Amino acid sequence: MPRWGFWKLARPALLTRSARRGAAGLDGAALPAGSALDSVATGLACRIVAVAAPADLPDWARWLGEIGFLPGERVTVTARSAWGGDPLVVRIGQSTFALRRAEAACVRVEPA
Repeated sequence: MPRWGFWKLARPALLTRSARRGAAGLDGAALPAGSALDSVATGLACRIVAVAAPADLPDWARWLGEIGFLPGERVTVTARSAWGGDPLVVRIGQSTFALRRAEAACVRVEPA
């Protein structure tokens, strides 16, 4: 079977699995306060609690703040890559960003 044929057949299964994973936590009950943004279910509206960068990359917190990731703002993970979840498509305010999982892990959220 040609490679394209394999991916064409496998793609619906991948989309179905990711859709089930995203729908599992939409009510917010399973999300404890202070969870990292990279672990939030797709489509769940959250509020940013804090932004804390790793010790070896302190400029990430400043950069995330400059693009709008500030405490109190509402944020939603709108999509994830099917291959390992990196990058994440994140909606904050009227802006949409693609963040790596390591960057999203710096953002702590709670259910909105």
